[in-house]
Amino acid sequence: MIKEKQLEILGLKEKEARLYLAALTFKSFTVVDIAKKSGIKRPTCYIILDALTKRGIISIIVQGKKQLYKAESPETFIRQANNALNYAKKFVPSLLNLYEEDKTKSLVKFYYGQEGIRNIYEDIINSSEKEVRYIGSTEPMIEIVGDDFMKDYVERCIQKSIKRMSIRMRKTEINDYFYKGTKDFLREIRYAPQDIYIPSTVFIYGNKIAIMSTVKSNFGMVIEGNEFYQTILGLFQALWGISSEK
Repeated sequence: MIKEKQLEILGLKEKEARLYLAALTFKSFTVVDIAKKSGIKRPTCYIILDALTKRGIISIIVQGKKQLYKAESPETFIRQANNALNYAKKFVPSLLNLYEEDKTKSLVKFYYGQEGIRNIYEDIINSSEKEVRYIGSTEPMIEIVGDDFMKDYVERCIQKSIKRMSIRMRKTEINDYFYKGTKDFLREIRYAPQDIYIPSTVFIYGNKIAIMSTVKSNFGMVIEGNEFYQTILGLFQALWGISSEK
């Protein structure tokens, strides 16, 4: 069954996703209908319907003096994504030229909010690195980016044959087979000593270090540079050496 969180990955906000799922159950509907079905207050429904109409996800039907709404087919998401991809292919090369010109100045990048943190994961998976090391536990990582996004990230890592070495904190680890250290998931796990607790998540990949806060701070940063990379890599290897497999 489709969940609201899955629609959020497609770009809908929480209440937009809830309204759209409710709209799919109607052939056509009024604002009163959708407010009752979705549990969203009527004034808010007007705002959401206006936003989704502009995005082409909801359409308006005029019957005399009466205005009804209708949900567009879910295939709209695929069509819009394909259109965006085709458009991106046309103008991104020009942006890359600008990026390469200014690359030496972009040593530290800051990211805010859930989408910003997700962009860090996208940078990790789109790098050419085939072995990623990180310090961090599953619970805070899921809290900040969402379980569906995290599982999709793991599946894409497997598809790209990206191996991961992970140092976890026992106090913030969850018991879920999907996040365990197995050959199927190309993941090797060790647990830090009980007296060591690192609340943030630290990724080591390529010549970059990504540091992500907990959901309370909702903040992340990526530092690019070989000297800093080698420093954090050395600390990771030291902690790996004193961490246990069970």
